[in-house]
Amino acid sequence: MPTLYVTEPGAVVRRRAGSLIVTCEREISPSGSDTGERSSLLLEVEPHRLEMLGLVGYVHITAEATRLCLRSGIAISWLTRGGALIGRLVPELSRTADLRLQQFRTVENTASAMELGRYFIDAKLANAGAFLSALRSNRPGEPRFGEAIKHLAGLRERIFTITDRDTLLGLEGEGAARYFSVLGLAFSGEITFETRRRRPPPDPANALLSLGYVLLTNFIAGILEARGLDPYLGALHTPRSGRPSLALDIIEEFRHPVVDRFVLSLCNRRQFRPDCFETDPKTTGTRLKRDRLRQFFRAWESMFDAPMAGLGENISVEQAVQRQIDRLAAHMRGRETYGALLLAGAK
Repeated sequence: MPTLYVTEPGAVVRRRAGSLIVTCEREISPSGSDTGERSSLLLEVEPHRLEMLGLVGYVHITAEATRLCLRSGIAISWLTRGGALIGRLVPELSRTADLRLQQFRTVENTASAMELGRYFIDAKLANAGAFLSALRSNRPGEPRFGEAIKHLAGLRERIFTITDRDTLLGLEGEGAARYFSVLGLAFSGEITFETRRRRPPPDPANALLSLGYVLLTNFIAGILEARGLDPYLGALHTPRSGRPSLALDIIEEFRHPVVDRFVLSLCNRRQFRPDCFETDPKTTGTRLKRDRLRQFFRAWESMFDAPMAGLGENISVEQAVQRQIDRLAAHMRGRETYGALLLAGAK
């Protein structure tokens, strides 16, 4: 249980001795009778079992519990009911000044930043093509998969001739549009997918994708900080207030093989159906109902602990992310050339 997500409305995370406990106020009857304990214990967990604590919606944490988290190296994240990240609180971790200096030099140097940006986008397109190839095996007579895979391969051939960021991002956008134009062919359950839309997500498939991307970006940002890197200073994505640009750089390699695969599996196995969702009254977008949100987090943590599908080696998603960030740190220090994460079927 490296991450604990608390979703119960009104729940409070407290400290009891050396543990974290989650309690929730008991509802009082309409008559006002209150003869028992006013709060119930939902969960107790020892700090050494956690790396991150996610507070979703109307959830509180006490000052003592916050101190225990920070002293135990546990980052705390606040998320909206729809899964959007509000903010994070991270413990004081060892900072490596030389690595941060190298990061600043890398992103300030156009050639160095573009070198990394090309690696990230090449891996994203390669993994998109490999994932579509795996999906095509279930629909051998569908020509649109092959057409999209060929298009993505053609875009990859142009990547290492591009010398400016805007053109590179434009190519990435073209590849994403082509990929998402056929992803819906792989959905076979009651939840369907037409195209990628967000802010707010208008349908269940997009709501699940958006939630997965937020959770993975938040996790990557936390690992970057733990390694002494600034998650807000990216090579491909330029700095913008509140945007974890470097985390968004890293996630490009993981979007399709991790989040998209996970969402597709949930939908095709009918673990989620259209009636599991509701309209967010604030954004008018689509979001999971609260009880289904807990189900999503349980499935997410289970996927994170399992070997990463399609990678061809026995390491989890968490381990794969950590390895990529270690590779990035080594690249910035000049010890090795960055090696992007590629699925076994990517060429």
